Amino acid sequence: MIEHSEAQEHLAMVDRIVDRSSTRLQVGGEYFIVWGIASGLVMLLAQLISTGALPVAAMWAWPLFIGSGVVFSIWRGRSYGLGGRHSLLEVEFLNVLRVALMVAFLVELVGFHIFTDAAALAIWSVASSIVLFFIGMHGNQRARLGGIILIASIAAANFFPAFAGYALAGGMFIGYAGFGCVEMLAASRARD
Repeated sequence: MIEHSEAQEHLAMVDRIVDRSSTRLQVGGEYFIVWGIASGLVMLLAQLISTGALPVAAMWAWPLFIGSGVVFSIWRGRSYGLGGRHSLLEVEFLNVLRVALMVAFLVELVGFHIFTDAAALAIWSVASSIVLFFIGMHGNQRARLGGIILIASIAAANFFPAFAGYALAGGMFIGYAGFGCVEMLAASRARD
């Protein structure tokens, strides 16, 4: 017969295993809001510069938008304790996020003659949709809808090239940042 303290240790071990093998992915909606807005602003700025509505000198704002997202991510990651223990699914999500963004960055870097203007912006929409579809594969319908919105924005940019930056920015605002807003609302309601 097993003693009470030994049984508690076994139950605690089972709880840790279950926590690390969850099939439901919980993501921080605030990251999607910040990065959706930052990316959407970059895309909107690109459209406004390409149409002459803003001078080329306005490009200085791009690093400001992206830098804000990086600073927020570092600050939030430290306050959230991203160095701690994560479920296997959370680790896989972070890996997919890193790979998608790294590939998008490298494609932009090595293919800057091929992927110009709207095509360069669309690469980020593709990478963002991969991240959302990964989350959607684990039961999150809101993420799937966000991914579909991003893909639809790429299609709209393709069929209306004069408005490509607006379409891609709208996809990031609605599909990516919108997903973050809805995730935060859902998490808030779940706590109530």
